[in-house]
Order: sequence, then C-alpha cells, then structure tokens
Amino acid sequence: TASDTASDTASDTASAPTEEIEVVEFPPEISKVDRLKRAAKFWSAAVPIVASYYGKSGELYLREALLGERLSSDEAQEEFDKLHFKGAEKLASTITSLKGFYVKTAQIIASRQDLFPEQYTQALSGFTDNLDPISAKLARAVIEKELLNADETFEDVFSEFDEVPLGSASVAQVHRAVLTEKYGGPKEVAVKIQRPSIESKLMGDISNLIALAKPLQDADALPLDYYTVFVELKSQLADEFDFVAEAVAMDRVYQTVSRTPEGLPCEPPLVIPRPVPGLVSKRVLVMDYLPGVPLSRARDEMIKKGIDPDGPEAKLFGRKLLRALTETFGRCILETGFFHADPHGGNIFVLDDGSVGL
Repeated sequence: TASDTASDTASDTASAPTEEIEVVEFPPEISKVDRLKRAAKFWSAAVPIVASYYGKSGELYLREALLGERLSSDEAQEEFDKLHFKGAEKLASTITSLKGFYVKTAQIIASRQDLFPEQYTQALSGFTDNLDPISAKLARAVIEKELLNADETFEDVFSEFDEVPLGSASVAQVHRAVLTEKYGGPKEVAVKIQRPSIESKLMGDISNLIALAKPLQDADALPLDYYTVFVELKSQLADEFDFVAEAVAMDRVYQTVSRTPEGLPCEPPLVIPRPVPGLVSKRVLVMDYLPGVPLSRARDEMIKKGIDPDGPEAKLFGRKLLRALTETFGRCILETGFFHADPHGGNIFVLDDGSVGL
C-alpha cells in the first residue's frame, strides 16, 4: 500500500548514514580589550629595554663626572653589548608570543644591520618565513571561501595540495599545489593564503608602536626617528592585505625587467612568478611555483648538500645574486619608480637550477 511504501521509505531514510560536514571555525576579529592586552605586553617588554640604555648612559656619565672613571671605547662597547644581548633575547621572546605586526617589525630589524646592533638582527632573523602556520584545514577553508564558485569543490581547482606550507610569515603562508585541467593543469603552483582576521590585528599593533615611538621621537640615543618610520609603514601596510593589488604589482615589476628601456623583449635578470588568471582574490593568490629555498635558508641548504657556504662556489653565486638584484632594483627604481619594497631573505629565492627568484 501507499502507507507501507511511505513507511519503508521513511525507514530507509532514517537508517541511511548521513555524511558529516566538518565545520571549520574562523578566528574572530581581535577585540579592543585584546588590543590593549597586546599593547600592554609589548610595552612591558619594550620600555624596560629602551630604559636600560638610558640608564647605562646615565650611569657611565655619572661615573665619569663624580668619580673620574672614564671607560675606553672597547670597555663601553662591552657594557652596551651586554644590554644588546639581553634586550634582543627579551624582544625575540615577546614577538614570538605576540606575532602580528610585531613579526613585521622583527623582519625589518633583522634586515637592517646598518641600523641595529648585530645581537638584535641575529636574534630576530628567524621571523622571515618560519612563523607558526595556520592549520591546513583552515587554509583550505579560506581558499574555498575566497576562490571557489558556487558549483565548485576544492578538487575541481586543485588535484594536489600540500598540507605543510612552504613558508609562513606575518600576513600569509604559501602552499604548493597542482592545478586541474579545468584551470590549465596539470601545473605546479604556489598558493598564498592570508591569515584570517590578521588585518585588524596588524593595524592595531602598528598603532601601538606609533604611540610608543612618539615620546622617543627626539631621543639622541636612537639612530633614527622610528615614529616617522612606523607612521609611513602604517600608510603602506594596507596594500599587504590586498592580493589583487599584489598580483598587479607582480605583473608590473615583471614587465619592467622583461623589456629593455626601449621596450624590446629581453631575458629578466631573475625569475618573477606570474599570477594565475581567474585564481586571484583579495585574500588568496595563486601564482607560478618556484622550486627552491628562500635566501634565509640557503646557508643551511648548502651545508646539507656538502657545499662550503664560504667557499668559491658560494661566492660565485653571491656575485650572481648581487648582479641580479642590483639590475632588477636599479631598473625598477630608476626607470619606473615602482619596486619590490620588502626584499628580506624570506622573499628572495635560490632556485634549484641556480637562478634567483623574487
């Protein structure tokens, strides 16, 4: 009967296994309270570091004025080296726990040996591409939200996707993947994925740094006006969250170095990845995959392969690297005024074929 049929159908439906849909939770935007907590933690570490230099300078002045004790240049340097080691260790520990824009600050310090003591540049050198990554599940969820059409699955776009990222920095991380035939594959690509809710965290962090640097704007003990530096960084930082603008910038730099000043085609001095059309959004950027290692890890890679990092082979590559970067940045700056403004060791690659990637 109809009732029996309906009953059997209902029974079959009830007993059929239901497919579980895994829900990936996106991290929330950082609250004002959390921003204040992060600011307090940073200030509690940074202010004593800065104060220690004023304290040591005052101590040495008083010893000379009241006791007639004047240290030699080497002795004074030894005193300040102790402060450098202690301050660098404390700052690195604080940035490790806070992350956010403070990682960007660490990258800047690590790449400017001309402005900061060696103890600081060494202690902060590990923040270029080794930051704790977001989970592979969350990375896939960001891609699905940003790139996929309503009728597409993840497997419609990528036939392979490495769960372990190639590198992870303050704003984003990069995974190797392979495109399906639907998107021009099989082709190896690099997928750059922005950390969820990172924009509010970084902008809040840099506001805290500006507040910290403003009272020290005229301090003679500091090598430059960090307040002005951070204000300029804040005005430029918004571009880092827009991967569509980044894709346009990549193509613009490529066009500059792949043509002569007269507009004729030429071989670029280094390899610049191209974005994949149709697979670019504000928070996800799919681009050419460059097989190799970042410059920040090149020395360790040389040692693994039995190459002396201070030997003739390494020095020969060093000259090649310098020529490629000099030509690229020279042409971009002098010809167009548009150039890659974040060339730290995590953004420059030593490729498997011996060429240089940017």
